[in-house]
Amino acid sequence: MTEIFLEPNSYPFTLSLAIVLGLFLLEIISLILGGSILAVGSDGLDADIDLDADFDGDFDGDFDVTAEFDIDAQPDFGATVEPDFGSGIDDGVSGLSPASLISWLGITKVPFLIWLISFLTAFGLTGLVLQSLSSGLFGMLLPSSLASLIAFVPALISTRTISAVVATIMPKTESSAMKTRFLGGHHGVITQGTARRGHPAEAKIKDRHGNTHYLRVEPLEDDEDLPQGTEIHVIRKKSGVFYAVNIT
Repeated sequence: MTEIFLEPNSYPFTLSLAIVLGLFLLEIISLILGGSILAVGSDGLDADIDLDADFDGDFDGDFDVTAEFDIDAQPDFGATVEPDFGSGIDDGVSGLSPASLISWLGITKVPFLIWLISFLTAFGLTGLVLQSLSSGLFGMLLPSSLASLIAFVPALISTRTISAVVATIMPKTESSAMKTRFLGGHHGVITQGTARRGHPAEAKIKDRHGNTHYLRVEPLEDDEDLPQGTEIHVIRKKSGVFYAVNIT
């Protein structure tokens, strides 16, 4: 096994295990210093991405707001983007979308560095076992590119399993807190007063975690009034002002 480990055809697998060893040593140093590199990426993919549409300028009646910001028909241009990472977990990689593939691989379940170490370890060990079998059966090692291709798939499957196991024993630290500036793109209702341009009214917004927020909003259109009880779609301008579109 030692000879196979040092063979040029095994370099991809040797390098993978060497990287794991290096990360392990860095983790020991970080722990001595009071930190941990394994926590890198522990927040996963932040769904609260600020992608507010830029409304710096004058609004006019020719601008079709409802078509552009219908949350059911169009992508959100508000402050919250919620990728669906759950559709491909239980039934395989259905749809083959990047989001479902990432979820199926378990990348969103654990800190990315833990996932990477798991993959590199599985890839390195799988490749060395494969080369050892090839040497014993055929008296020669497989080309490194072919061996890497063969080892890649079982390494991914093993990493997915490891990620699922690690995710079940990791402490859950996800917070349902959501900053007010990320409420653009959500639906709500006017609760007090009548919103007019320059005279905002109070609106109640419920975020994806089920938390209730109260905002001061004014209508997007200059000549529009939004009385109490009006169902709205919230849009946040770059300056931080919240505008509302009537969706009733």
